[in-house]
Amino acid sequence: MAAALRHMNFSDIARQAGLSRNAVSQFVSGRSALTYPNMLRVCDVLKIPIGLVHVPDSITEGRIRLHSALVSLPAHKAEEVFAAIDGLER
Repeated sequence: MAAALRHMNFSDIARQAGLSRNAVSQFVSGRSALTYPNMLRVCDVLKIPIGLVHVPDSITEGRIRLHSALVSLPAHKAEEVFAAIDGLER
C-alpha cells in the first residue's frame, strides 16, 4: 500500500534501500523476513514510521500524510497541535 501511494515499485524501493528486488518482493509476499535495519531502510524510502508496518491495515494514505505533516512541523508547533487535540478530547 505504501509503495502504491508513493508510485514506487519493488525495484525502486530495493534500489533506494540498498537491497535486492528479490528480498523486497519475498518480504511483501510473506515468504521471508527482513532484518530490522533493512526494514528501517525500507520505511525510510517509503517515508513511513516503522510502527505502521506492525499493525494490520494501518498503512493508509491519511496516516502517511499525517506522519509526513507531523515530521515536518517544528517541535513547538507539534506541541501546539497535540495540546489542541487534547483539548478536543475533553
